Amino acid sequence: MRDESLSNALLEQGIYRINPVPEASDISIRILKLTPGSSTERHNHTEVEFWTVISGTVRVYLDGKDIILQAGDSIRVEPLCRHRIEALQENAVMQTVWWHHREIFERLTTEDALLSPNSARPLLIVPAMLTPNGGMHLGHAAGPFMVADVLTRTARMSGRETYQVQGTHGHLEHIQIAAVNAGTDYYSLAETNTRRLKHSLRLLGVEQDIFLETRPTTRSDAIVYEVLEKLMADGLIVERTHNVPYDPETLQFCVDAFVHGECPYCGGESSGTECEGCGALVLDAELINPVNLRGAPLEHRPLKRLFLRLNALENELERFAASTSLPAFAKLFVESWLSRGLPEVCLTNPNSAGVPVHIAGLENLKFTVPMEYVPRHLLAIEQMCALQGETRLWYEITGDELPELAILFGVDNAFGRLLVIPAVLAALGMREFMPAYVIPNQMMLLEGQKFSTSRNHAIWVDEYVTAENAEALRFYLCRNRTHRNEVDFHRSEFERFNMEFWSGQLPAMLDAVNGVFKPFVENKNLPGPGQWCADCHSFFAATSLFIATIKQSYSLYMPDIRKITRNVETFVDEITTFCLDSALQQKPAFTHSALNRTRARLAARALISLATALNPITPEFTQGLYEKFDIQNPSFALFSIDWMSAEIINPVGNI
Repeated sequence: MRDESLSNALLEQGIYRINPVPEASDISIRILKLTPGSSTERHNHTEVEFWTVISGTVRVYLDGKDIILQAGDSIRVEPLCRHRIEALQENAVMQTVWWHHREIFERLTTEDALLSPNSARPLLIVPAMLTPNGGMHLGHAAGPFMVADVLTRTARMSGRETYQVQGTHGHLEHIQIAAVNAGTDYYSLAETNTRRLKHSLRLLGVEQDIFLETRPTTRSDAIVYEVLEKLMADGLIVERTHNVPYDPETLQFCVDAFVHGECPYCGGESSGTECEGCGALVLDAELINPVNLRGAPLEHRPLKRLFLRLNALENELERFAASTSLPAFAKLFVESWLSRGLPEVCLTNPNSAGVPVHIAGLENLKFTVPMEYVPRHLLAIEQMCALQGETRLWYEITGDELPELAILFGVDNAFGRLLVIPAVLAALGMREFMPAYVIPNQMMLLEGQKFSTSRNHAIWVDEYVTAENAEALRFYLCRNRTHRNEVDFHRSEFERFNMEFWSGQLPAMLDAVNGVFKPFVENKNLPGPGQWCADCHSFFAATSLFIATIKQSYSLYMPDIRKITRNVETFVDEITTFCLDSALQQKPAFTHSALNRTRARLAARALISLATALNPITPEFTQGLYEKFDIQNPSFALFSIDWMSAEIINPVGNI
């Protein structure tokens, strides 16, 4: 590229761009001259793209793989492949040509792995751990914990071998603060609250397969040391000394939850762990204007600790960010940290409880929660193997023997789940176990303010949930799932919903359906369909549309349980209307008419489809419906059965 031509080029982020052909053309052409160290942004698009290096050397990243290209080299980039280009030396000039190829794009989108999960491997569903410094409030329930149960039931209905993990955090200083306030020790408080948390999970109908306790075991400690040894052998652990907030009155360092200040990234209030505002992992030494729990300003004194060199695993996180299975929030979160630079992660602190550090000069320290993230997942794998009847250690399980991993978490816990866990798993050589399904949630508010255990601004599950309202509450929390935005919970709104829909419209719909089956009370099975009318055709189409929507919405990659529940509400109204209209048209001479046989079949198809849609969300309610039809093993295969011809037990009087 001649220097005089650069006057017509657009310079942006160290890259000159010239478009000899307008981008609106069928084929677009661009010439790039990249200054050393400059890089295009990570992105993907629907077009096919073809790159040719004219001079110099560049590194290209394609879906997490990096390739060196030199002058004369060319490469093709397929639609939706995430990519970026980085200049490695002077005079790096490239030509890029791109065009839209509808056939290739549609083939890639229809054959994408999003539609074909790897069902041959077990699925391990791991929500964020509960903090046993108190009970479970509805904000917790609406986040990852109840939804993990919904996804577990979803996966099993799809034929997946699935294991659900629940558990309490190993070591957080929030627990120590609560223990001091309660006048007890760390583990006694954790175990008392863990019993309460387990009771809350049972009230919500959550049925986990594995529960990880706070108190460490010999095996859980051993896994921490095994992971540390591997990371140290690979040069990923370093010692660092920082000036850390220190309380001259108590003669103690203030770390973790014992210190608060302004987040160095977003400026919001943060503890010395993770910022609830932006989800960043915050180092106590970086807090602005740190204060202790009493609000008193603190001094700073040097403290030597162990850190994880997260930046050494940048390429692994590039590969993780390139995954098409990541939702937008997760992808942008990882890419934002890749762009700003990955920090080192503190792995040890002078905490009161935890796994001790057996390294000279650091004997007074304990491992922090980030060091426990991956070991707790590895412990879950070993316990999964035990449920399968095998005794295996995590490092004996490799490749396709590893389960697929689904993680659920609040956005305020994003750093650990989206950066630390994938990076450490990659460092351990366990890329197959890096999160395949990533399901974040926003926060639920209580009448305009955040739920808070410390301020007792909460509705406690074990005080509010009963056998009578549990299923209605599961439906309502899914209906108001905090998937993209914060959602405000009002007790009065839920109770109105419970009365009007769950205890009103739903039973009324079942009564109306029973009326359609009533003409065949003497038949063991529903007779086959007979005559059709326009109403029947319309209702058949409505049910087919409902089935298609539900199947799409239960994708493990992007489950949309808000959409499912709202479609259920609409479909309940459609079923009711169809059945009541049928009843209004009845005359004595039509009691056994061919049209009634068709209506009964259509109502049965709709009711079984409704039960199948609701089963992961309200399993107790749907189990009652399945029993009326003598359906023993519900699965999504029920959506594919031709209920207009299949044998159906007449459930009249049992609905």
